[in-house]
Amino acid sequence: MEPNPGPNPGPNPGPHPDSRHLSVVQLICRAYGLADASEITEEHIHRYVSERRDADERTARLRDRLRPWIPRQRTSGDAA
Repeated sequence: MEPNPGPNPGPNPGPHPDSRHLSVVQLICRAYGLADASEITEEHIHRYVSERRDADERTARLRDRLRPWIPRQRTSGDAA
């Protein structure tokens, strides 16, 4: 008997149903409104990489800033 995944088989992948399976070429085309890979220039690639790097750095800084500080539990040998 095969499992029935139901109406919602997994988490929502985002605004584009196939967004988890896009190649870098497809991402660049979407980011800059290009019709296909033949329109991609070296400048598009450099710009895309630079923008992704900046976004990743901002995300990491936010994640560090918003990460809650959780104190560790005391062990029996710790001083009060």
